[in-house]
Amino acid sequence: MSNKISQLGTTFELLPEVLDGFEKDLELVPNIVAIEGKLLERANVEQAAQQLYYDTKRRELRTILKYVELRKDKVYGQLFKAYTETHSRELSDRGKEKYINNEQEYLTIQEIYLEVEELYEKYDAVIEAFKMRGYALNNITKIRVSSLENTQL
Repeated sequence: MSNKISQLGTTFELLPEVLDGFEKDLELVPNIVAIEGKLLERANVEQAAQQLYYDTKRRELRTILKYVELRKDKVYGQLFKAYTETHSRELSDRGKEKYINNEQEYLTIQEIYLEVEELYEKYDAVIEAFKMRGYALNNITKIRVSSLENTQL
């Protein structure tokens, strides 16, 4: 079991605390990604380390997301089974789905899933921003090298 998964608690009671840590890291991103006012050498040096850090955090979030999805599927399966075995009248699969989608237990786990998914997508956007930053730094570096090559001594 992933270390992050074990930190969530059996009923996700510790999930808000775990997600807060991820949110705090996101607050730093605009200043980290910005290249304006930074030395080119410094920006190039920090690029790989920062991208690795946020990609690692994204992968941790993906693990949490997959775990929550598994738990959501488990709740859905249990409710589906209950409606199949104990409901007073025969329901179609679609009918069972409608009932399940309104069960509080399922709604709660669905909300948790959506919250983690949203945070995961934010981290996806951060990784894309780092990729764009990398392209920009590469282009700036090439421009500077070209200018130096054309300098007459």
